[in-house]
Amino acid sequence: MKQPELSGIKKCLAIAFAAILITSCKKDDNAAINTTPMSVSKVNYQWGDLAINKKFVSDVVKYTSDGKVDSVISFDENGTATHRIGFTYTGSNLTLNTDVKDFYKLDNAGRVVYHSSQEVQNGNNIESIENFSYDANGYLNKVAMSINFDNKTNSTYSVINYEVKNGNYSKFTLSNTDGGTVTRQYTFNYNTAVKVVSPVALFAPIFATNTTSNIDKYLNYGNGSKNLLNSIDYVITNLDKTISKGSFKAVSKVNKENYLTELTLDGASLTAFPSDNISPLPRSMQFILN
Repeated sequence: MKQPELSGIKKCLAIAFAAILITSCKKDDNAAINTTPMSVSKVNYQWGDLAINKKFVSDVVKYTSDGKVDSVISFDENGTATHRIGFTYTGSNLTLNTDVKDFYKLDNAGRVVYHSSQEVQNGNNIESIENFSYDANGYLNKVAMSINFDNKTNSTYSVINYEVKNGNYSKFTLSNTDGGTVTRQYTFNYNTAVKVVSPVALFAPIFATNTTSNIDKYLNYGNGSKNLLNSIDYVITNLDKTISKGSFKAVSKVNKENYLTELTLDGASLTAFPSDNISPLPRSMQFILN
């Protein structure tokens, strides 16, 4: 996700990593399609490669009486609360009390279709924008990213396209719109004999977004894959123009109802610095379900 060159703007590597679908639990024949995953009360996770702090940290999720997310309280590796982010719903809009004024628009199915965040860097007003679209079956299929600099709209600078086969996300491709250069590509491989229900929609914030609030992991980005993730093959273009290629093995745990409760990505560490500003993949995530 390579942003346009803006004088005085410091690029940063984002740390967003997961989008958790918060809905009620319903066990039926369609459970493996992730239409009604269990809600998540706590998440333990470890930052990915290239992160400064690789220790486990946690989020505790609080809900309103009608089942919506009310707030998220984050804790460091020592169990000390570091911050609380509140959620405010107004019709189909959602705002968060973050430093970057996160604002979301939701569609009739409650999925995120628009996200913006604002900040000031070196006296310049910067608004980052993401537009999300879904296919006819409810899977995320495109993320378009743009930026406003001092209220001057810039065109889309990067696009993510997803491919879905047999109910699973099969490929992620991130490309720059100026020339179509692909800077990152993932291929997802599955154990098609095992159906699971995941409490996380792995394929938006883990592989896509660059929000500085790291909170959209608790929002709805459409259906998840119906089978158990086996491995991820990656090809990444680095800042020095070299190419990193490799694979991560996905080691998972599920409960008796086939809900995913733990996911660890096992593989060599990324050492080169990617040319885009997507977060490195998280190495371990644990979900405590309601």
